[in-house]
Amino acid sequence: MKKILYAFLALVLIAGLSSCKKDKIVNETINGFDIHWDKNFTNAGEKDALRDLIKNMVYVEGGQFVMGDTLGEYCLPNEGPMHLVNVSSFYINKYEVTQEVWLSVMGTQSGDDASNDWHDKYGLGKNFPAYRVSYSDVEKFIENINNLTGLTFQLPTEAQWEFAARGGNSTVYSEYSGSDESYEVAWTNLNAEKCNEVGLLYPNELGLYDMSGNVWEMCRDWYSDYTELEATDPECTTYGDGYKVFRGGSWNNYENYSRVTSRYPQSIHYQDYQTGFRLSIVK
Repeated sequence: MKKILYAFLALVLIAGLSSCKKDKIVNETINGFDIHWDKNFTNAGEKDALRDLIKNMVYVEGGQFVMGDTLGEYCLPNEGPMHLVNVSSFYINKYEVTQEVWLSVMGTQSGDDASNDWHDKYGLGKNFPAYRVSYSDVEKFIENINNLTGLTFQLPTEAQWEFAARGGNSTVYSEYSGSDESYEVAWTNLNAEKCNEVGLLYPNELGLYDMSGNVWEMCRDWYSDYTELEATDPECTTYGDGYKVFRGGSWNNYENYSRVTSRYPQSIHYQDYQTGFRLSIVK
């Protein structure tokens, strides 16, 4: 009996040591990015989560596209007028930022508070999107991840987001990101009762998942109306009424909101179970 007890305690000890495994690598190159890890960031599991995130940064070659609704049938007033936009090359992540990545960077779960019952109801797990985060939460997350990696992650601009959602220069224009059928690429209220793990449906032409549906994605721009003027790397930096642009729709919305041109203004203090984000970087 004692032997069995000692063997069990040994397994518990080994498991505990494994979970605290140290990774003291300081400099390495991943996916063409030179990483300079914070020397105090040594938890192997957390560091591996960020390595995976960096591996999943997708290169988007710059180009020109017509921004705004180009079909017209379901166009909302804030999706026009159409205008030419020139976008420089950038990287954007294949997936929405997950709860695993958020926990690795922030040390707490996204939207962490005294009661997390909503997490179980709306989607809990390492591969679910990090949701119920405000703009200030995301700013802190980006500050932390940049300090940990030595990189310069940021939110995509609205123009970068739409160009990537359309498939960049490889696009065959579709209503949703990667398809004319929402159910192939987007979790909406037609096929979901909560958010889902990232990457379960089809990607678009760039290999990006969930650009339509699942959770609304925050952009860097302050919300403003479009003009007809051609623009190069546009970004609205004017505070205006204090609203940021959100894109892509969510599992809790009609499919119309998941079209690649749909845009939605939201307060910087807003956070709920259907809003998240993904990262971009200019190299």
